[in-house]
Amino acid sequence: MKRSTVVLMAAGATAFAAVTTAVGAASGAPLEFLALDAVTGLSFVAAGLFAAWYRPASPAGPLLIASGALWFVGSYGPTLRPVLTTLGFAFEGYYDLTLAILLLLLSAPGNPLRPRPLVLALAGAMAVRSAGRLFLQDPAVFLGPGSGFPPNPFAIATDPELFAIVETGSNLVMAILFVVVGLVGVSRLIGAGTVARRSRWPVLVAGSLAMTGATWRAFDYAWSTGTETAVVELAPPIDYLLGWAVFALRVLVPIAFLLGVLRQRRAVGPLAPLAAHLGGPDAASTMGAAVRTALGDPSLDLLRACGDGTWLAEDGRTVALPGPETGRSVTTVGSSDAPAAALVHDPAVLEHPELLAGVIPVLRLALENERLEAALRTQLEEVTASRARIVTATEEERRRLERDLHDGAQQRLVAVSLALNEARAIAGSAEAPGPLRDHLDALSNELAGAIRELRELARGIHPAILEHEGLGPAVAGLARRASVPVEVHVEVPERLPAVVESTAYFTIAEALTNTQRHAGASHARISAVSVDQHLELEIADDGIGGADPRRGSGLRGLDDRMTALGGTLTIDSRAGKGTTVRASLPVQ
Repeated sequence: MKRSTVVLMAAGATAFAAVTTAVGAASGAPLEFLALDAVTGLSFVAAGLFAAWYRPASPAGPLLIASGALWFVGSYGPTLRPVLTTLGFAFEGYYDLTLAILLLLLSAPGNPLRPRPLVLALAGAMAVRSAGRLFLQDPAVFLGPGSGFPPNPFAIATDPELFAIVETGSNLVMAILFVVVGLVGVSRLIGAGTVARRSRWPVLVAGSLAMTGATWRAFDYAWSTGTETAVVELAPPIDYLLGWAVFALRVLVPIAFLLGVLRQRRAVGPLAPLAAHLGGPDAASTMGAAVRTALGDPSLDLLRACGDGTWLAEDGRTVALPGPETGRSVTTVGSSDAPAAALVHDPAVLEHPELLAGVIPVLRLALENERLEAALRTQLEEVTASRARIVTATEEERRRLERDLHDGAQQRLVAVSLALNEARAIAGSAEAPGPLRDHLDALSNELAGAIRELRELARGIHPAILEHEGLGPAVAGLARRASVPVEVHVEVPERLPAVVESTAYFTIAEALTNTQRHAGASHARISAVSVDQHLELEIADDGIGGADPRRGSGLRGLDDRMTALGGTLTIDSRAGKGTTVRASLPVQ
């Protein structure tokens, strides 16, 4: 119901209260009665306004305001004014009917009012009692002209016995039904979810007390009408206080409702911690727990959409959304045609639309971040795999070039060299002229130099010693050829994958080359050790330091190659402190 409509209802109930109080004062009612009567009725109206303002989707607001308005109907009974007295007495106590409906609704929010026959039976019993008082009773006739009661203009029969039967029977039925309403409310609340039980127990207690008061009053009417005696004879002012105590039990309902709303608002978690938690590193695994805390519903389940109409629970099971018959409510997150997730929660959570309106956008943003992070991880894995494939392909291409050079151009050059040697041997005879021998000797020397250069190029592409003997001998060979003394420490218990060995070899070679060319070092140290499925490299010198990988492509290329294989490369090269290159490569 719209808030504006509820405000109009509250304004009408307040105006009715003012008119009732004015009529009571004009009729000579005691001031304390008028004050207590007004406060009691208006407490319902105030609670109804509060309920409508903070819970516009809940029926509690209109029901509380209706209870407040109906409270003042019975106040016209003692005024002894024509028509008003008859109507006030005939239709008093209908606030107990609205309170019974309110108790049943609030004891299990979100569920349909299944005991509808119970409400209809109670309304029917009250209607029968009203009909008996309206059409079968005339106090002016029963009590005589001196009673002060005005005549009943609606009476169609004034049979005291028939009236007593109707009054006693209807009140007895009402008393029984009020007891049943209280029991049903208790049982429904006990079987409801955690959210409802936590926030509604004040309403449960107050509603049960109100139904107790309604039961007592109905039974008292039935007993006094049937026996013409009171249930309990009490002397003034105890009887007066007891009557008001029975009325006061109804006031506990709006007070308890306000207390329950305040408890629920305190119980739910704030949005700021929710947003902070969902932005944390473990947000994906604990997202459901964060939402449960924020909404104050420990029974909440967070389901993620699978895209094929099914849903994935937090424990990995594939589940379906629950139906309305399960007593659970479902709130989807995302667009209606393609939701990203669904919250399966206690129906009482729906009574907090402003909280849901705050939680859902934060959750939607967290789910979107989770999706983007998953996509980014997938892309990163694809890029890493692609770079690893590129490194592997480069290594394979290096080996192919080595084989082609060895099996092709190098072999042909060797064959030419042999032929030239034969020609030089023939030219060495006495008949060959000296210039020809000299020319053949020069050509043979030049060809031998070309073969040496080609072999050096092949070794640079992939050293044969690395392929046949492993990383240790290959590094030792680098140290022997270096122009500075190099200390070598290699602890590799077995052969490593070819791509790891070649990457480690060229990392050491590049770092040692920089030491010889730029560091001005007098000593260098090389370490290669296998530790916990990783190859740990360290190349250090005592040179001038100041190496900057940004100024050259060699170290940058090594870093790219390391990263492609899942390794790391760090350079410590402070000025005057030498240079240390550290690398770590996974060997699996």
